[in-house]
Amino acid sequence: MFPVGFIADYGVSGPVVRKGKVVAFLDSWLAGRRWPVDMAGFAVNLEYMAQFPNVNMPYKPGFEEDRFLRSIGLRLDLIEPRGSNCSQILVWHTQTKSKKAAVVRLESEYLDGRSNLGALFRSLKIMGVASASDTEGPKALISKNGKASDHATILS
Repeated sequence: MFPVGFIADYGVSGPVVRKGKVVAFLDSWLAGRRWPVDMAGFAVNLEYMAQFPNVNMPYKPGFEEDRFLRSIGLRLDLIEPRGSNCSQILVWHTQTKSKKAAVVRLESEYLDGRSNLGALFRSLKIMGVASASDTEGPKALISKNGKASDHATILS
């Protein structure tokens, strides 16, 4: 998996990585999805997928990725974080209109080296896509198993 840029309210959606392992997800729309990721933010090994003959992607707007990844029995420990531990944007949603850079409320104390989020938001700010703030913007939703978690729980 890897983050996707120019998406949703945060300007980015993707895995939260600590010590080389995906531990949670950053996305502005959780909706109880266990896997709140964009279709462009993951690839699946075909040998792995072949182990699940009943793989499917039921159509329900906004839930296709979640249901597909559930159908292949995905677990957090199986996810390989790509793009320098998900600190780089490898995939962008294209936009044909000008959009103001997103501001996400995420405490600066958590933008250090304990996760990928510091490096990710530093590069997004340089590119003019998004930035993190202690006081401004919608609070960053970080989730695990479909439920939002307190930042300290995931990032401390």
